Amino acid sequence: MLSTLLDKWFKDTPGNDAFAERFIATARRSGVTKPMTYDAALFRVQVGESSYFNLHNAHQAYVGAPRGKQQQALDQFVRTLRASDDREPGWEELRPLLRPVIRNLGQLEHVRLQGIADKGWDTPNTLQYRQLSEDCVELIAIDHAEHTVTRQQGPAPEWGVSLHEALSIARSNLRDIAPVDFEPIAPGLFRAAWADCYDSSRALLPELVNRVPVTGRPVFLLATRDLMMVAGENDEAAQRQMFDIALEEIKAGRAISSDLFCHDDGGRITVREPATAELRQKQHQLRLSLRQDAYQEQKALLQRVHETHGVDVFVATFMVYRNDTDTFSIASWAQGVEASLPHTDYLAFVVPDDNDSRVVRAPWNTAMPIVGHLLEADPRHLYPPRYLTRGFPTAEQLAQLEGR
Repeated sequence: MLSTLLDKWFKDTPGNDAFAERFIATARRSGVTKPMTYDAALFRVQVGESSYFNLHNAHQAYVGAPRGKQQQALDQFVRTLRASDDREPGWEELRPLLRPVIRNLGQLEHVRLQGIADKGWDTPNTLQYRQLSEDCVELIAIDHAEHTVTRQQGPAPEWGVSLHEALSIARSNLRDIAPVDFEPIAPGLFRAAWADCYDSSRALLPELVNRVPVTGRPVFLLATRDLMMVAGENDEAAQRQMFDIALEEIKAGRAISSDLFCHDDGGRITVREPATAELRQKQHQLRLSLRQDAYQEQKALLQRVHETHGVDVFVATFMVYRNDTDTFSIASWAQGVEASLPHTDYLAFVVPDDNDSRVVRAPWNTAMPIVGHLLEADPRHLYPPRYLTRGFPTAEQLAQLEGR
């Protein structure tokens, strides 16, 4: 209790601008000499002429670290920045350092849109990854002694290996690390306990997951990069606890997915639907939290792209509402405005009026058979999805929606 109060009173919780100033000062003290420019709108630091360091994860880790450990958390991210100046070893040195990492696809969307903001929509997509689910991808990382470098562009040409080959080597290297027992954190609920930055990556090794002492087939949640939780497929209480823990843990950042996973008979990761309405509701709350963050970052970058390249398209906000009985997402679709809409639970159709706008609200799935032809899935986005408006519903269609 006292420790919690001390954290609340004395822990450093800087805002974005103050944290960026602290990050740059720490980088300078550590020996980074390249020019660094803070971009407040996108919350990132430009390093040199063409490199960017996103501050979102560093800020969340700093604020979420215990009192007295915050500078240590910041130093870890600065070491990653410094590593970009280091000489990369040759293939024979790199091969045993390869590791697989699982990331949210929104992270790659962020990287792509940054390039597009700088160079336009014709910027080629050079990202290389293996898709695991709608929002999860497997990437290559290099496990240096004090930091991990994620290679979002895949293997370097001089390595002489394909993405598939590199990921196979990375999985093999991960498998060779001494096994550690999954530790219990609640009745019937376990977590990966390697604490080496690759806990979530153990989901790629079904032989490790299958030995967790749960009843029935193991199901698992990749809440964050450092939190993989496993429960039994029929243990509703453990799964309920798993989603509750995930909802708290993702507040510190580095979230991966809201999906419940299992391995099929061939050892491949597959998505599993929660068995009860209560579990599905908890999963929906987790998904909304993840998507709200992803859409917020995507919106900021898209607005920068549109401003830079003269595009007159309104980027609609992914809004989340909570009441005593429900939590849901909604976006506004206004008459006479060309817009980019996020995928939400509900749509609010706004008809401007001289005195007060008329708003018709309808569930997304109910609206699509009536007005789906007026939306075009935007193929330029990786995740989360967006839709371009191609007109607006007629008065008759709005009347249909109003009765739903």
